[in-house]
This record gives sequence, C-alpha cells and structure tokens, in this order.
Amino acid sequence: MTFRILGTPQRYVQGPGAIERLGTEIEIAGGGPVAVIADPVAQGLLGETVAAQAPQARMLAFGGECTAGEIEALAERAGDVRLIVGIGGGKAIDTAKGVAIKRDLPVGIVPTIASNDSPTSHIAVIYTPDHAVEGVWHMRANPFFVLVDTAVIAGAPRRFLAAGIGDAMSKPYELAGALAAGGLNFFGGAPTELTQAIVERASEILLRDGPAAMTATTPDEPFERVVEATILLSGLAFESGGLSIAHSMVRGLSRMPQLSHLLHGEMVALGTLTQIAAGQGDDAELDRLTAFFDSLGLPTDFRRFGVTDEAAFHDIATATLAAPYAGNFIKPLAAADLVKSMHSLNARAKSRP
Repeated sequence: MTFRILGTPQRYVQGPGAIERLGTEIEIAGGGPVAVIADPVAQGLLGETVAAQAPQARMLAFGGECTAGEIEALAERAGDVRLIVGIGGGKAIDTAKGVAIKRDLPVGIVPTIASNDSPTSHIAVIYTPDHAVEGVWHMRANPFFVLVDTAVIAGAPRRFLAAGIGDAMSKPYELAGALAAGGLNFFGGAPTELTQAIVERASEILLRDGPAAMTATTPDEPFERVVEATILLSGLAFESGGLSIAHSMVRGLSRMPQLSHLLHGEMVALGTLTQIAAGQGDDAELDRLTAFFDSLGLPTDFRRFGVTDEAAFHDIATATLAAPYAGNFIKPLAAADLVKSMHSLNARAKSRP
C-alpha cells in the first residue's frame, strides 16, 4: 500500500522584521550552542542582528558553491553545537542543510531572497566545483524553523523574486505529471489532497499578484502573498507532490556553459515551457505562460543564450531523462521528444515580434 505523506517545517514565520525573532526561534528549537552558515551578502545585511540575537553563535562563512567538500569542511569547523542555522541564498541554505546531515543535527533556515522554494524542504542539492548538479541529499526531517524577513526580501534585486515565481509556476504541471504516472513524492508517498489544494492556490496567487510584487517597494499584501507562495506553498508542493520534467531539466541545463549563469528558477521556467511543449498543454496555454514569464523577465527560449544546435539539445535531453523523477509525465518521453520541444520554443521565439 502507498501511504499519503505530507512533510513540513515545524515552524514558519514571515513578515517585515522577522529576523528579530531569531533568538526566540532558536530557543523554541532547544537553544544553543548554534553554528550559523551565511553567505557574504547575508553577513553584510544581517550580521549585527544575528550577533545580537544569537551572541554565542559560531559564525561560519559560506564559500560560494554547495559542494560535498565545502560541506565537509564546514561540518568540521562547526564544533560542538546543537543547531545549524543557514542564512542567505539557496546554495548557502543547502550547504547548511548538508552540514546538518553530516552532523545529524536540526537546522533553521533564514532566506534572504525568494529565488526558489528550497527553504522549507528536507533536501539539499549538491553541486560539483564546476557548478553542475551532482546529486540530492536528504535530511531526516524538514527544517525546525523557517524565518522569512520580507523587509530583507523586498530589498533584494527583483531578478531573484522572478526566479522564485518561475520555480513555483512549475508545480501545477509537475504535480499533474507525477499524478498521471503514479510517481511518489520526496517522502516516498503519494500526494495528499492538501498538496493539490496548495498547488492550485499558489499558482492563483502568482498569476494574480506576481506583476504587482515585482514592482512593490515595500512588503505590502500582494508582495507578502507572493513570497509565501514562492517559499512556503511551492516548497510544500514540490516536496509533498513530486517533480517532473521541469526540474529534471535542471540536470541538463546546468551542464551547458551558456546557461550555467542562470538561477535555478530561471532554469525551471525554461523546463516548464519545455514540459508543456512536450505534450502537457496546448498552444494557448504555452502562449499564456510564455507571456507571463516574459513580463517578469524570465527566459522563454534557448536562442538568446546561443543554444540552438541538435547536439546541445541532445546532451540536455539525455541528462534530463537520467533524473530520478523524469518518468513523472503523462506519457513516456525519449530524448528526441525533448529535443523537438526545445527547438519548438526557439522557433516560437523567432516568430514573435
């Protein structure tokens, strides 16, 4: 029998000034000592507040790439602590999760951007030193707390929020693919009814409020809803729902030098359009989502990056189909099917004014 399984962080706190609750959240998690892993931007933004909220914390600098070597080094430097706290962007957060896995400790997460939905999840994506995806590690449980200061998020470049929206907008299509194929979620279970409701609500918020959030100067209500949709709702959706072609394509896209500079959510946006073009939606739906992504500045074709030839597309497709959740689709796919879909995105872009 396949059980329905939903996994969540124990606590999620969001709002302007939420970082001022860090000390409280650490105490609720059991108290210190604590090791804090933060990227340089996060240290500059929040270093003084973190020091005031957790004065005994051991501060560890993140080196820039979430590799097994970086995780091993930081795990040794963490010392005798009871909690790992990760602060910053996606790779700093995943590095903190990796250290928590190595040390078998709980983790708290403080994202400084809303560029992807990793903060709430129990997985960490590990990269090679050359920035290609190497694999996925799993914690025993989701983060103990996720603390989202929307005043900090609002101060970040809007490219990051757009990427978060691109990441989140894959979920209706990926969940549909997982359900159609009988795929399991990241807990080895079937999606719950709640997961399906979360996906529907998240896409509704993003389509309605996404453009307003992109221009907001302060964390108003539309901005708060979009941040919650990109971090919490999307995070619960992917982990407890399942992934499909859109995220599988990150395995292939991250191997291309022309695309390696893209943020995770920007790659997922390209993957989502490719998934629709491969047969999960009609031309009208593809047109609507392409226009929405264009309005946010997300990539919608491969031509602009100089990826046009058959060999490059075949390499991407082969790596994509090797991903563990590539089979979560409405029909079996071969590399040639994905190559055709990627070519079709380029052709559509060429025909647009």
